Amino acid sequence: MRCGYIPIVLCVLFSSTACPHAFGKGGTIDRAVLKDMEESVRQPKLRDCGPVTLQAICLPEKLAECERQCWEALAAQEEEEW
Repeated sequence: MRCGYIPIVLCVLFSSTACPHAFGKGGTIDRAVLKDMEESVRQPKLRDCGPVTLQAICLPEKLAECERQCWEALAAQEEEEW
């Protein structure tokens, strides 16, 4: 009966202490998840405000307003790069 507990104890021991650099706070997995979250939240950079771009990012009923906002955002983005 005691021989059955040894593999269980070893598994618990290894799983609780294995790879603290990967699973701990600031570990490789934690940093990868944080990077993915930052990329998904970050707004994409506008390249142009042409019809294809506007159709992709705007609702059809608000196309004129969206185009104006697109040009303003593009101008602000260019100012930030300078």
